Amino acid sequence: MFNAIKISAIAVLTLLVFSQPVMAREFADIYTDCGIGAMIAPNNGAVAAVTNVTWDLGTTAISSNISSPDSCMGGQERTAAFIHGSYEYLEQDLARGCGTYLDALMVLAGYDSQTKQEGIKALRNDFAKVVSEPGYTDKNSFEKAKALYGLVYKQEA
Repeated sequence: MFNAIKISAIAVLTLLVFSQPVMAREFADIYTDCGIGAMIAPNNGAVAAVTNVTWDLGTTAISSNISSPDSCMGGQERTAAFIHGSYEYLEQDLARGCGTYLDALMVLAGYDSQTKQEGIKALRNDFAKVVSEPGYTDKNSFEKAKALYGLVYKQEA
C-alpha cells in the first residue's frame, strides 16, 4: 500500500516538473476544477479537492488539466454532473419540450440561441427512442443519466 502511494506521488511530481509551462491555472485550482472531484462536486471546491486527493492523490485532476485543460470546470464533466443531479427534471422538460433544466443543459452543452431549438428537437427525438426501449425502466439513475449524456454529446451510452 505504501509503495503504491509512493509511486503515485512520484508520478504526480514528474507530471508537475514536466508540465509547468502547460499549466496556466494555479495548482489549487486544478484540484477543485479538474478530475474526478470536479465531476462529483462541480459547485463545491472543497469537496472536489478532497475527492481528488482521496481518490488518487490528484493524478486525474493533474492529467486532465494537462491533456484537456478546456474540460476543467465548465466542460463535459460539469454537464455530466448536472445531468446526473437533475435527471428527473430533465426527463420532465424533455417530455414537455421546454423548461429551465433543459435550457440549462443546452447552455452547458454549448448550444447558442440560434442552435438551441434544433438541438432540443434532435435530443427529444433521440431521447424518445431511448425511453421506449425495453428495459429502460429497469435502469438505475446512473445508467439513465449516462444514456442522456451520450445523446447530448452523440456518444454510445
